[in-house]
Amino acid sequence: MARVDLHVHSKYSKHPSNWFLQRIGASESYTDPQEVFDIARDRGMDFVTITDHNKIEGSLLLKEKYPERAFTGVESTAYFLEEKCKVHILIYGLDERQYGEVQRLRTDIYQLRDFIKENRLAHSVAHGTYSVNGKLSLAVLEKLILLFDVFEGINGARIRMHNNTWIRALMNLTPEIIEDLYGRHRIEPMSTDPWIKGFTGGSDDHAGLFIGKTFTVTDTNSIEGFISALRDKKTLPDGRHNDY
Repeated sequence: MARVDLHVHSKYSKHPSNWFLQRIGASESYTDPQEVFDIARDRGMDFVTITDHNKIEGSLLLKEKYPERAFTGVESTAYFLEEKCKVHILIYGLDERQYGEVQRLRTDIYQLRDFIKENRLAHSVAHGTYSVNGKLSLAVLEKLILLFDVFEGINGARIRMHNNTWIRALMNLTPEIIEDLYGRHRIEPMSTDPWIKGFTGGSDDHAGLFIGKTFTVTDTNSIEGFISALRDKKTLPDGRHNDY
């Protein structure tokens, strides 16, 4: 079984979403990519990625230095224009050209989803029940269910109740529910079996404290196998929730 913390930030996440950090001019994270790698490996992670906000530099550095142990990732801020709602989509295994397209398309979540689908990019919807800019609604959650096939089941920065409520809702989807959602929103689902979702886990660490304490598991011994399992909805979340 391979373990990977699929949601980690480094010093390349420079623009915080928290209003107080914005006010004082602080960066969202100060963790060096090498430190992310070392901590993750020390805590039993088989492979390592970094998912900075709309930046790929940190994960590229690790991939170039440790090609057998690291792969690229990004936490892309995408927009539902009709609701003016921001959501975060984690994307993995992309190259620099694909990253450039993600940057270009992320202002329209429908175009971004189509690009992810056409390029078979491994993905996960981050902290689905967290409202990034106060615009999240039930309608947006329903659209996300149609648009994407993999969701963050355990986000280490969210409490157990929020994580478990969301994962239970996704695990209880049926073909009939998907058909009803399609009738409401007229969004073509990601796959032919969209009621079956894949799940990931990640610490959402910004300070180096919780790296590797929330993670994703699947039965593989290679990066290629791990990313393939993500695409095929064959991963599970494990580890810490933000319960003190």
